Amino acid sequence: MFFSQIHLLPILILFLPTLISSEPLRLTDKTWKDMLCGQWMVEFYAPWCPSCQHFTPIWNDFAKAMTSKEVKVAAVDINDYPSLSGRFRISVLPTIYYVRDGVFRQFNGERSLNGLKNYIEFQEWQRTEPVSRYFAPDSIPMSMISSLFDISVLVKDAYTVLLEQYGWPAWLIYIVFSIGIILIGFILGFGFLMIIDYCLTGTPKDEFDDIPDDSRDVEDSDEGDTPKPLKTKTKAKQITSATTLITSSTPQRTTALNTKTRPSPPVEIQDDEALLDEVLTGDQDDDDVDSEEMNASDVAQGTDEDDQTTSKGKWRCSQE
Repeated sequence: MFFSQIHLLPILILFLPTLISSEPLRLTDKTWKDMLCGQWMVEFYAPWCPSCQHFTPIWNDFAKAMTSKEVKVAAVDINDYPSLSGRFRISVLPTIYYVRDGVFRQFNGERSLNGLKNYIEFQEWQRTEPVSRYFAPDSIPMSMISSLFDISVLVKDAYTVLLEQYGWPAWLIYIVFSIGIILIGFILGFGFLMIIDYCLTGTPKDEFDDIPDDSRDVEDSDEGDTPKPLKTKTKAKQITSATTLITSSTPQRTTALNTKTRPSPPVEIQDDEALLDEVLTGDQDDDDVDSEEMNASDVAQGTDEDDQTTSKGKWRCSQE
């Protein structure tokens, strides 16, 4: 009995690889990240695809051939996990990816057992350009696309439940879905605008934040004064000359504004106003005197002209 078991041991060792399960591993939307570690050959297929049905025996044989290698062979059914088809940008079936330490390469070689084995054993994968980081299945854009596929599946399931279980008409379901999509788009758009307005625009600043306290006090005191309206250009010139005179006569106030020191006391401001009134009054008096002189000169000139005319008339009469 012992010798018979010894003779059976080599036979068991010989058929041990066939006894070990050599079928491709099944990946789901929860376990697909396992391929980010190590070496993987992953097939994306659909049961209704004729090319996938023809390729299935070859893929199973390839999985058996890779049991002694450090390459894991897996398969993904996109009917059960449509989000993975969006994440991996599946447009042709079957699609094969070679993954090595998180770097993705799409297999475009011969779809035969020898072609697959040569791709691994002779390292033909080094001639294949890796997928761009922006379009890699583990990138943020592809994750967003995968989420959209998940939402589409939920909408499809909801449509089926409302149509079959609750007996809603198809047109009513479409109207409900359209209103829901519009509301969701409005909420998302409004929230996006609010975020942009808060992040980029920020809170408005007060215009007086950059003004020193001393200068602000001076401006407040100036705003309390009621300026006198100037109606003519003469008054505008007078106020300009008066301002120049005040500035030259009160250098302390100008220095206080320029050097941002304490403002001049209210007494000095009142003196300036009184000086301004005096200058304006004096200028007006001068203007009145000038106008009276001009009128007197005009009257005198008119009188002289009349006298000359009268004398000329008399001279003509005397000659006659």
